[in-house]
Amino acid sequence: MHPILFKLGPIPIRSFGVMVAVGILVGMVWVWMEFKRKRLPENLFYDLVVAAIALGVLGARLMYVALNWQTYRTNLVSIPMIWADGGLSFHGAIFGGILAGWWLCRRYKVSFWKVADAVAPALALGHFFGRIGCFLNGCCYGVPTTMPWGVSFHNPVLGIETLPSHPTQLYEALGLLVLFFLLARYSRQPAYEGAVFVWWATFYSVLRFTVEYWRAGATAKVVNSLTQAQWLSLVLFAIAFAYHRWKISEVSRKSQVTGG
Repeated sequence: MHPILFKLGPIPIRSFGVMVAVGILVGMVWVWMEFKRKRLPENLFYDLVVAAIALGVLGARLMYVALNWQTYRTNLVSIPMIWADGGLSFHGAIFGGILAGWWLCRRYKVSFWKVADAVAPALALGHFFGRIGCFLNGCCYGVPTTMPWGVSFHNPVLGIETLPSHPTQLYEALGLLVLFFLLARYSRQPAYEGAVFVWWATFYSVLRFTVEYWRAGATAKVVNSLTQAQWLSLVLFAIAFAYHRWKISEVSRKSQVTGG
């Protein structure tokens, strides 16, 4: 793997950080174009970028620490040290970003769901680059496999190379890329306001739940041998699917009333 792309003097430039930055920039471009198409306030875009990144990183770190509390409870000083172990939770980042978006939409008196629809495809696209960064960094890899595409990763804890393992980072990256194209196409004529975001939440939950079965690092088992990420995915899926069913029923009722 290539965790360090190059060095600027004594400063290492890490592949994961570079790919996350690329993902954020590409996602911002998409959201900017969607804001223009939907005629959303330009100032809301700038505020959303700053607030979503700030609360997204905060939420990602806090959830990662909460899920790994046994590691951090005896070393509280390391909690804010993201640069040391890079521990972040994608689900936590989403919750932080949603909170930022909800607050700003209330402030600007703009529909939260309209903004969420503009952002949803960018979440899949930006996350795609993030998972490529995981692959280059050699983290989040899978369990050993005899498949011809198995990859050996360096385990920094044990200081050894793993057996050929599932490149789960690439599995998820491929799924995210497909999801982006599906959402981008669907966003042109969604069934209701918020549908693009709801379908992102629904299908990403299924993708993450499935990939977790091959993840080697997903060792925190809970009820029925499901990982913490799988339980979070189930919760996200249930909320998104229930909301979708309710909105479809509402749209159907309105259509019947108006004779559409």
